[in-house]
Amino acid sequence: MLLVVWVCSLLGWVEYDSALAQDTQVSDQRGPSWYETIRTQPTLITRPWLSEYGITFSGEVTQFAFGVAGGINNKAVPAPLGQGDTVKYTGRGEYDVKFDLDKLVGLPHGRLLVRGEHWWGTYGNVSLKSGTFSPPVFPAVLPTAADSEGQLFLTNFLYTQPLHENFVMFVGKKDVLGDLDQDKFSGGDGTDQFMNQALIANPAFLLGLPYSGFAGGFVIPGKDGHLLGWVRDPEDRTERVLPNNLFSKGVIAGGEVRIRINPWNRPGHQTVGGVWKGYDQPDLGAFIEPPGQFSDEERPDTATKSDAWTVYYGFDQHLQVYSKETYGEERGWGLFGRASLSDGNPTPVRWFLALGIGGDSPFRGKERDTFGLGWFYTGASNEFGPFAKAAFGPRDGYGWELFYNFGVFPWLRVTPDVQLLRPGLENLASDWAFVGGLRVKVFL
Repeated sequence: MLLVVWVCSLLGWVEYDSALAQDTQVSDQRGPSWYETIRTQPTLITRPWLSEYGITFSGEVTQFAFGVAGGINNKAVPAPLGQGDTVKYTGRGEYDVKFDLDKLVGLPHGRLLVRGEHWWGTYGNVSLKSGTFSPPVFPAVLPTAADSEGQLFLTNFLYTQPLHENFVMFVGKKDVLGDLDQDKFSGGDGTDQFMNQALIANPAFLLGLPYSGFAGGFVIPGKDGHLLGWVRDPEDRTERVLPNNLFSKGVIAGGEVRIRINPWNRPGHQTVGGVWKGYDQPDLGAFIEPPGQFSDEERPDTATKSDAWTVYYGFDQHLQVYSKETYGEERGWGLFGRASLSDGNPTPVRWFLALGIGGDSPFRGKERDTFGLGWFYTGASNEFGPFAKAAFGPRDGYGWELFYNFGVFPWLRVTPDVQLLRPGLENLASDWAFVGGLRVKVFL
């Protein structure tokens, strides 16, 4: 319903734009009109007084209306998967409260992030109906609580403290997105750029990582890049808050080095990293249920693997940089790429490759329009057992995604998105799946 209202509102802005422009010319003598205010403010709701007390609130609501043609076509598909050839609606909200501990309690440069998230509509949208390894509407499966529509989860309670200008530590409950394997033209959480998980973060190491759990680590920033190191409890605590029995099941550790480069006087980055998972996971040769995230529930698996690893590489490189005076620092468009190699068991993705182009629109850069065209290839493990091969038929999957993000207002973005995918579950899905629809995001 909100999606329809916003679209109708947009049509209304277009129809009455000339009249409002005339009204604006008259009102310039008295100050900005209400229309100029609403079309230029960065968020839908203004709240400048909060920052004076060291508290900053930000929020965003994103809605997805997507359909899949093809995808899963096997009536015997196990839950939570579902049938393809359908259209679904999903919404999600994310709300951040940031505390400046310097202003509040005198702790120099200390910060505390508290984040709440929830979803409504159809969990996963069409992601669990496409038959692919990587969810094509990834933000619709976040937070990872499939039976909790509307419930607000505390996914971040993270304390960050610089100990030196070149050494920053963090500890607390934290979600897994936006930190590893990121670049200028793809990444984030799927609400701003690409939506397919394969073009957001590397699926090889993301499989098996808890969406929200307790973590600690450090960042050594510098003008030419950063060094990151971290450890994480393997238990998914999306639906829980208390940090009891930390690391009782094992540990996950990782790190990366990100270096800034500047060939042809155009900025870019090179990233190398790795993730090691030191806890029991189902052996692909013996498991009798789809691999998922860590759970306290007893699995009926006959064998497990005690560790897993993934090494990865990524880059981004501007091909065109716009005028800094007109657009701001490092606005432009360019290339990006990702690659990884994993153990192949228990990690179901043995290797991965992605390439693409994206960035700020050359046509409407001032309006903050962005675009992206990406391709990915997911190499399935060859160590699946006979049950998995017979039931799911795991195979290599690949696909393409194209989006254009219209910056209607600074606080409103409307994004058409299309994807052509080859599902990785051969025995459950069609040879090809087409995913398309509309994403609408509002910054509160």
